[in-house]
Amino acid sequence: MIENAYQDYLIEKPLCLIFWKLFSDINSIIKFFQEEKDFEVREIKSIDDLIYWLKIAEAKIILLGINSLEEAKEIKDYIDKKLPIEKRRDIIVIYILPEVNTLNPKETFLLSANLVISEKHLLEFPKIYEKASRYWEILYKDFKKALTKYLEI
Repeated sequence: MIENAYQDYLIEKPLCLIFWKLFSDINSIIKFFQEEKDFEVREIKSIDDLIYWLKIAEAKIILLGINSLEEAKEIKDYIDKKLPIEKRRDIIVIYILPEVNTLNPKETFLLSANLVISEKHLLEFPKIYEKASRYWEILYKDFKKALTKYLEI
């Protein structure tokens, strides 16, 4: 469990939370989010870590690098069933699994994710992430505009 350090409350950048159980190297993905996207990156090891960070910082990405859904069952259940929908809408959920088809819309939908990537495509992660990000920006653009107008009333 993460200790409540006051420095955690001072984080100003958006947060990328990573739950990693794969044998593949994660360093290039961490570097991508820190250097190219200007995110603060934190590793989570449990549901308690996830809840802690969601309470104190602006989480924008939850990345689950897992061999099977069972490895992240509690985290997936929390994201799918307990995370308020208005908060979930602002978080990009990414699954990296050995046996998924990268960018597959059906698998993405069935996982309640924003992006699925096969572990074998990790070297292309930045390009794949950018493609998926553009898709979600276009998809939610009108919704976010309407929601903003509605909240002004």
